[in-house]
Amino acid sequence: MHPLHRKLRRLPVTAVPALVASLTLLGSVALPTSAASAYDLRLRSWGLNASGQLGDGTKTQRLTPTSVVGLSGAELDSVAAGGTGGSTGSGFGLALLANGTVESWGKNDKGQLGNGATSATDEWAVPSLVAGLGGVEAVAAGGSHALALLKDGTVRAWGLNDKSQLGDGTTTNANLPVTVAGLEDVKAIAAGDTFSMALLKDGTVKTWGNNDKGQLGITPKAASSTAAVPAPTPATRTTAVAVPELTTVKGITAGASHALALLADGTVMSWGLNDKGQLGDDTVVNKPYPVTVLELKNVTALSGGASHSLALLQDRTLRGWGLNTNGQVGDGTTTQRNTSVPVPGVTGVIGIAAGAAHNLAVLSDGTVQAWGLNDKGQLGDGTTTQRNTPVQVLAKSGSVSMVAAPSNGSFSLAR
Repeated sequence: MHPLHRKLRRLPVTAVPALVASLTLLGSVALPTSAASAYDLRLRSWGLNASGQLGDGTKTQRLTPTSVVGLSGAELDSVAAGGTGGSTGSGFGLALLANGTVESWGKNDKGQLGNGATSATDEWAVPSLVAGLGGVEAVAAGGSHALALLKDGTVRAWGLNDKSQLGDGTTTNANLPVTVAGLEDVKAIAAGDTFSMALLKDGTVKTWGNNDKGQLGITPKAASSTAAVPAPTPATRTTAVAVPELTTVKGITAGASHALALLADGTVMSWGLNDKGQLGDDTVVNKPYPVTVLELKNVTALSGGASHSLALLQDRTLRGWGLNTNGQVGDGTTTQRNTSVPVPGVTGVIGIAAGAAHNLAVLSDGTVQAWGLNDKGQLGDGTTTQRNTPVQVLAKSGSVSMVAAPSNGSFSLAR
């Protein structure tokens, strides 16, 4: 890699724009094949860019995909997108590289980039390394905090910690990775707006952080089906605690303030905020303990947004539920769905991601489709037109295999 390129990736957003043109020139000179094939290998981004969360060296909103500076598909294992405030908020991105290190970009006012810097105006519009972090197996991004699962089964966290979402026993923000206390044998992680989750190898789930809506899932169930739902307690957890009665979990995901767990039998449990039916239990009552998502089986993957949820089924079709004001459920209507409904017109899905009010789906033919809110170009179709059913974003390239979107944000990533 050209030395100027590596140097540029460490500059804050205010220093980047003047150098972007020269960086592009250098990249075009060094391309090993055609420009089109090199573009296909890039991590791409689109949508809101007020904090440099698109990683393209600017703060310019993009209605179509642009390239994240310096991150090619060959070196990427996975990506994650975080942010808060929906279409008016901030955002940041994470990329797990094949060598086990992590790069980050975007907003850094709470230390969510993990590079040792923090200030109210700190924004990095190109990727830089998360400091002192190696041997990483998975990453997750919340509202203003991040998680990394290490190969030894432990978890590191950094960023905002006002609700103990870092799980280190404190409420002190961290601009460098700290160890999540009392966690071992972890196989998967997820991050909500202000809470965090870990799936252990034994099929149990632990949570920590904010519990104001019951998103930790640790409150004992109501005594009977007719009894009032208890208030969530405690308000926060500074360290990880087990979610009761979950023992056969094989996948987890976090919405902004709700959580989903995929069980070994292909069914789904949910808990937390439910004001828009995002738990899928045919109510709009918050649940501080796990409940069954109705009319849902044969699930292989899940994703949660701010107030809606999405499931990928074994036959590679989709079902959605929750708030649908912006068409984010994808059923062609704007009717709220308190139980899951099919997402028509999209098949062959191999990966999904839910943003605050939009969704992404990777298809087996290498294309990407999107639907929902599009006020910041987060669908990537060149417009700001809301889409109540899926539209194509990226044409067939043969290389797209992963997508990411922040559960409370308005931008998208694809590789």
